[in-house]
This record gives sequence, structure tokens and C-alpha cells, in this order.
Amino acid sequence: MSGRLLVTGGSGFIGSALVRAVAADGGRVLNLDAGTYAADDRRLAQAPEGAVETVRADIRDDALAGLVARERPSAIVHFAAQSHVTRSETAADEFFAVNVEGTRRVLEAALGAGVARVLHVSTDEVYGPCPGAPFREQDKLAGEGLATSAYARSKALADDLAQGYADRLDVVVVRPTNTIGPWQHPEKAVPRWATRALRGERLPVWGDGGQVRDWMYVDDAVAGIRIVLERGRRGEVYNLGPAAQGTSNLEMARLVAGAAGGGDDRVYLSHYDRPEHDRRYAVDPARAAALGWRPAYDLPRAVAETVAWYRANRAWWATLVDDAEALYAD
Repeated sequence: MSGRLLVTGGSGFIGSALVRAVAADGGRVLNLDAGTYAADDRRLAQAPEGAVETVRADIRDDALAGLVARERPSAIVHFAAQSHVTRSETAADEFFAVNVEGTRRVLEAALGAGVARVLHVSTDEVYGPCPGAPFREQDKLAGEGLATSAYARSKALADDLAQGYADRLDVVVVRPTNTIGPWQHPEKAVPRWATRALRGERLPVWGDGGQVRDWMYVDDAVAGIRIVLERGRRGEVYNLGPAAQGTSNLEMARLVAGAAGGGDDRVYLSHYDRPEHDRRYAVDPARAAALGWRPAYDLPRAVAETVAWYRANRAWWATLVDDAEALYAD
């Protein structure tokens, strides 16, 4: 799309990867970010000079509508959200306030300013646990449905909210699976395991380790988002993830340990397990594939690239580890 793209949460993990990709292709981006603990403008430091402008603002602020009206972006990609499941266990109100009310504010601002398209970034967790065939987009239940954590339930409501604007606003929704890659905060599972492995520590896996997830490299997620932004049909939802490649948490931790130079003996099962720890997530990405999207990274390559980045960038994550580890009871 021509014109400047507005990205909310563009200093976060996936948001910054999108901003970097658009800027590298000659695009201009306005990054609207509240600057929480999960944001880091160092993620954008290598963008071409002048390609990215970052504005500190909360999407819930009354000033949002005026800002969007003044800037009149070509489109909005809405990442900004509270996204860490463990944090949502003790801060549910904040998750609902940011993820639901914040999304409504973004949609209202886009509607008032006549923005051509809004892409809302949701999650595969809105479906809840998957007991059978991978979920298709139409399988999500209304409202909170089967979503379990406060994070997932707040995103399920925001997902419905975004779709509900499609009669007045050109909205598309993506539901990515678990995403890994450079610059992810070490509070999340794979960077936590990677940074522990690189410090010579053991890797804890909760419960029996049998929980199954689909894992996707961040560059593939960004490619999918860009394709849906350009080609997606108004009001449609698109799953993004590897087709039928579920991997258990135990197997994933062992892959990370191996990529860091260790063996399976570096991984152990902890006595702690997350409350309502969903056994399996799985989505069918056929609708996104019909637009021309395919993941380029298989899982071993995605893990290897991720661990290699953490090995080369210890100075970035070393200061974050203590706070990240303090979240956990394992």
C-alpha cells in the first residue's frame, strides 16, 4: 500500500519485525507504542534513516483519534496488546482494558479518520484447546468461547470486536500461532530456554511436557501479515501457522538445548504446571495459503536461527533475564 503505515505496538517483538521489513522495502512507518517493559526501540535501530517515526502513546488515550485523523495513514496494523499468559494470571483487568478497550479505540479512530484498511493481530489461543482436526477460522465460538487464560479470553473478545466493525470499516484479522525469532523477550518460552541454555542452566518444562503447539519463525509471521494486509478479503479472518506440524513442549525444549550445544539431559520436567494448561493448539492455514502465503522456515531452522541470534546478542537479553525469571514458580 502507498502512504505511511501506522503500526501499534511496533516496538514489540513481532511488531518491530514488521516495521523493519516494511522499512527495508522502502516503506514509511509511524510506530505508535506505549513503551511498556515489552517494548524496546533498539529493535528498530537498524531501520533506514527517516523510514520510521516512533510516537509514545497509549492506544486507550483520548488523543488517539486526533493523532490518527492528523496522520491519515494508508492502513493500520494493530499489534498493541498485553500478551504474556503468565502475567495475565495476576493482572486480568489490565489485559482486558488494553486488549479489548484499546482495540475498540483503534477501530473507532480508524473509522473516524477514514483509514482504508485495519489489520487486527489476534492469536490461535482464541479457539481454546483443540481436541481434533485443526481449527478453521469459522470454528471460533462467539465471545470468550473456549479460551482459557485471561490473555486468550481478552483476545477472543477483541477478535470479535474487530470483525464486528467490518460493515463500517475495511478490517481483516490474522490469528498467528506461537512465534519465535530474534528480539523476543526472555519471559517467553523459547527465548527463556535459549538464554538458560546459553548460560549453562537446565531448561524446565512444565507438567508432563506433552502440551502441543505450532511454532512459526517471526519472518514467516510478518510475511503472512503483509500478504493478508494486501490481499485479504474485507471482514475475513486468516490463520497463520505451519500446517499440521504440532510439536510438544518437551520436544521443543530439547530442540533448543541441541541448538545451544547441549543434549536432552539439559531438559527436565518441573513439578509446577500452568493453571488450565491447554493440551493442544492447532489451526488450519489453508485460507492464508490460498492468498499465496507459505512458511519458508521449517522448525529446526527456525530454532537454530533463533538460538544463534541469542548467542550473538547476549548484551541485549542479559539485563532482562532476572525480571523474566522472577515471573515463574518452577
